[in-house]
Amino acid sequence: MIESMPDRPKAISIGVIVGGLTAQSKVWREALTRLSRDLSGISGQFESDFRINVEFQIPGNIISPDFQGVRTGAFRKADRLLKIQVAVPDAPPADPYAYGVHAIGDAMDAAEAWSVRRHEEFDASPFQSLLALLNDNSSQWRQSSSE
Repeated sequence: MIESMPDRPKAISIGVIVGGLTAQSKVWREALTRLSRDLSGISGQFESDFRINVEFQIPGNIISPDFQGVRTGAFRKADRLLKIQVAVPDAPPADPYAYGVHAIGDAMDAAEAWSVRRHEEFDASPFQSLLALLNDNSSQWRQSSSE
């Protein structure tokens, strides 16, 4: 009898918290949803014993993040998952997708720094390869949308 293997959690995932519905938060949600789909499509190609969940916090009319930039959150030792939180600015930049890709790079840097401080093993190479693919996707999207 062949046992089915449970799906292996992806090395990196995205979460989004929206602080309320505004015109700006809608722009962020659309860009980060597309980024999440793109990331989901390519992250299965990479394996890591360490996992990162990048949680984007979008300010809204109800609540806004109480920090700026990137910070580390909780670590679940059982599945070696580190949450990295990213507070996005209220006003989206001209290219919020590219901003999100850059923020994922910052999140990976934060995860690496956290792993050094906590003496947790972390191989950044799969995450760097994944980020390179996301950057390629971002460049291709910008080229196709400007034509």
